Amino acid sequence: MGSSRLNTFVTPQPNAGLIRALIPFNRLVNLKGIPLLRDIPYLSRLPIVRGLCDIRQIDLDDASKALLAFAMNGDNASFITPNHPEFFTDWMLDKEIASRYAPLTANWATHSIVNGMGKWGQKFWLANHLIAQVPGDTEAALSYSKHAAATGTPVLLHPEGQVLWQSDYINPLFHGAAQMALELAQERPEKTVLIQPIVWKLRFTRNVSRELMQELAYVEQQLGLPAQPHLALPLRLAKLHRDVLKQTHTYLGYIAPTGLNYFDLRDALLSRINQDLQHRFGTFAGDTEEQSRQLLRAIRRDEKQGKPLDTMTVRKRRELQRLLRTPKAAYSAERWSQENIAECIKRLRNDYLKKGWRNTLHHFVPRPVAGRIAHIRACEPIDVQAMLKQHPDISADTIMDEMRQRMQAALDSLRLQFPATQTYANPFKL
Repeated sequence: MGSSRLNTFVTPQPNAGLIRALIPFNRLVNLKGIPLLRDIPYLSRLPIVRGLCDIRQIDLDDASKALLAFAMNGDNASFITPNHPEFFTDWMLDKEIASRYAPLTANWATHSIVNGMGKWGQKFWLANHLIAQVPGDTEAALSYSKHAAATGTPVLLHPEGQVLWQSDYINPLFHGAAQMALELAQERPEKTVLIQPIVWKLRFTRNVSRELMQELAYVEQQLGLPAQPHLALPLRLAKLHRDVLKQTHTYLGYIAPTGLNYFDLRDALLSRINQDLQHRFGTFAGDTEEQSRQLLRAIRRDEKQGKPLDTMTVRKRRELQRLLRTPKAAYSAERWSQENIAECIKRLRNDYLKKGWRNTLHHFVPRPVAGRIAHIRACEPIDVQAMLKQHPDISADTIMDEMRQRMQAALDSLRLQFPATQTYANPFKL
């Protein structure tokens, strides 16, 4: 794959026949599998039988149905903004929602997916109405998205950006959706411009502690760490995360302190990286996490300016990115559910297990350990025209802050409505 195709925006060519033909395929093969057969031992291991995402039920309440039907009815210019707790399943839920209300919905995706699978792969994704997000060159994607929305085709994008495997927490949002909505509202004042946030929470249909222990054993084996089958589930997860941090200390040439929980050990490592790089990038204010985020932004600025980075700085930048994927704000709850533990294992597998066909396949299509229910809720939409009338100078960041609050409130409500039946002490504080 040449860099010219990978980094070049190509206008989508949505094929209505192909998109509609794939709806039953997505439901059968990707989402739900085959009822009855999917619960038969051994037979259930087959992807087509069980469904890649193993979604047994989709719970979408009447209020959410009404909001989505209005936002995606073709009369409004709508930007649909779901949360992004995991890879692949989110795409399939995106497609399921679109299939119910607006099958030709345009979907943003990374350029490595749209453009990175060769000529025929690119044609397939463009026919499925995917919009390539090319880093550093998003103007064409923004322009196409505004045009699509203005003509009644909803545009769906995940404002959290990358997948961070955090099902109970909405991360800071990128302002692309609000930027497009604001510009379109100013260009087309006669048009109703909406941002429609959506959240979903995935819940196991049964106790999966045995399966989670098996997946922990696999990660331990792949990372060359001693197996810990004698430890209870949260203790085993806690030790695995600490052992990975100790490996990272060694990889970067540090000696890991002993007797610390995950968060303290992680902060110690972040502090060492900050100290080592401050001679080049400066010192920053705030707690350890905030200093590290600012350091990472400073490194990225140098990269964009073409300034060379030595090998060790490249290593430290990569580890900063990994370490900041577990912010304290997302993991502060005293009690964790099995879903919280499962997502932490998936993030480890995604970040650290790269070798072999099994890990490569899992990176693109991470299979859950058991069946789940997808609880989906639409938040109150943001009417951008109404906001502009009240606050003519409102910024995209202000709109995204409001959207994040609505999404987090809806997610918190789901967590209260469907409490975990099995909980554990917070492994990162043990």
